[in-house]
Amino acid sequence: MRNKILLLILTIILYTTLKLFIPFGGLILYPITLLVTFFHETGHALFALLTGGSVIGIQINGDGSGYARLAGGIQLLVLPGGYIGSALWGNLLLYIALYKEKYSRPIIYFLIAILTFSALFWFNSIGTTILLLVFAAALVWISKQSHTIISNTLLVLGTTSLIYIIMDFNGGPSSDLARFTAMIPILPKFLWATLWLAAVLYLTYLIQVKKKDKEK
Repeated sequence: MRNKILLLILTIILYTTLKLFIPFGGLILYPITLLVTFFHETGHALFALLTGGSVIGIQINGDGSGYARLAGGIQLLVLPGGYIGSALWGNLLLYIALYKEKYSRPIIYFLIAILTFSALFWFNSIGTTILLLVFAAALVWISKQSHTIISNTLLVLGTTSLIYIIMDFNGGPSSDLARFTAMIPILPKFLWATLWLAAVLYLTYLIQVKKKDKEK
């Protein structure tokens, strides 16, 4: 566990340094940006499906943005679903890496399956399909490595995903926030963004701290 905590701290320091202080550091983080965008869009898709909607396609753009083409669903849940979905993915990967290492390989297989399914059945563009299949292929290669490498990969992906959505809370889901604010204009956009961030932080606390304590 000590080595994992050290890796977690190192990941936070390295990500923050590249993001804020290194010119063109964003290029190094580019694959993480695209993966978090995928997590975000599958979050929208999940909440649409859970509320009676359907998924037409998922698009990941070269600039790191993306969108989910959906039909139906409860928009008050679908709109924040992307942000919450990203947090769920990040927390799931981090939790398994820290506390349930024996499930590291199965969760890699699950992520490969989701990427492949999205690429083929939620098709929206050739570029997105190729990107998702490349991610899936990279994870297939990682799945052949040692248990430690797989677990550390999940830890890095989970940690960087959470840092990304926390640091980007007002800019990343801006279009979702704008639409949500238009639907419920009782608070300004910034306050809704703050509440979404608070929900993500509380979710992280519940999963990484409270759930761990219950299992002791």
